[in-house]
Amino acid sequence: MPIDYFDPRILTGVINLRPVRHDLFASFFKPQSPKPVEIFELQTSLRGASMLPSITNYDAGTMRKGETLSVSQCKAPRFRPKRVFMAAEILKTQKGHTPYDPSVNPVERALADDMDMHRQDIDRMVEIMCAQAAVDGKIDLYDMIEGAVTKTYTVDFKRPQSHNVVLTGDAPWTSPASNLFSTVEQYAMMMQDATGGFGPTDIVLGKNVWMPFHRHQDVKDNLDNRRIDAGQMTPRVLSKLKGWWNGLNVWVDSATYTDVSGTARYYLDPDCALLISRDAESVIEYGQPVDIKCEGPAAIFAKSFEQEDPSGVFTIAESRPLPITRHVGWTIKIKAV
Repeated sequence: MPIDYFDPRILTGVINLRPVRHDLFASFFKPQSPKPVEIFELQTSLRGASMLPSITNYDAGTMRKGETLSVSQCKAPRFRPKRVFMAAEILKTQKGHTPYDPSVNPVERALADDMDMHRQDIDRMVEIMCAQAAVDGKIDLYDMIEGAVTKTYTVDFKRPQSHNVVLTGDAPWTSPASNLFSTVEQYAMMMQDATGGFGPTDIVLGKNVWMPFHRHQDVKDNLDNRRIDAGQMTPRVLSKLKGWWNGLNVWVDSATYTDVSGTARYYLDPDCALLISRDAESVIEYGQPVDIKCEGPAAIFAKSFEQEDPSGVFTIAESRPLPITRHVGWTIKIKAV
């Protein structure tokens, strides 16, 4: 099969069919169909609907105020990883492949491997942004300006400050006098009030919270690790699911990523727990990739091209994802230890 077969349409189809590499936090957002736009409207709701009064047969309709909304616009971020394989590297025999097998095309093999790496890079960025939106209530976007990485914009979902909780006194979960049932119920009611009725469905624990949590007297006899309904989640995500407690799926996340400055950061602070509502309206929108060879909206666009001298092949992928949540109070972060 010649290299010309790998045109943008084929590669775009291939990369979008590759297994999704999203992790835990992206699972709380529902991917939407790509749209032919690059500007998204952000509508965030602080409270739910009020009662609708009844009228008689002779009264006019009831004027309704709009829901308490905050409306803004945001340009979809643009991620465009690029790789090059020089001929001298592509034509080397890789481990597990015989140099005498004529059916193995080294260029095809390199391109297929590259699509997997591009997919992994983009899905990791989606996971990072979803984690920021859920844990911090905002997403920081960066750009390269005059050779330096600079924060250019913050997408702020306006989560109430009261949803950032620090437990003190006897309330931290390391204290024998703490009451996890009452603490979680208190913040579950707060979440319902802020979202118009959506209560927490999941709790994500930082690595320092898990041990005192599952040893706590309110948890150790009530944590059910048999009632696990995982749906279509990947084994990597499933490994973080510890069971079911007080109506909540219990997760532990100790993963880290390296930010643009080279600093290792946790997706969730090790000393924190995050209450989260999977029922809230939280989505991942995809904008239109900016490339003249992109024929229409795509979650991920991919293409390749050859370099004549020195001989090599470049591959490029582009995606414009933006996690968006409409309910500002859908998460509560608790510094629990």
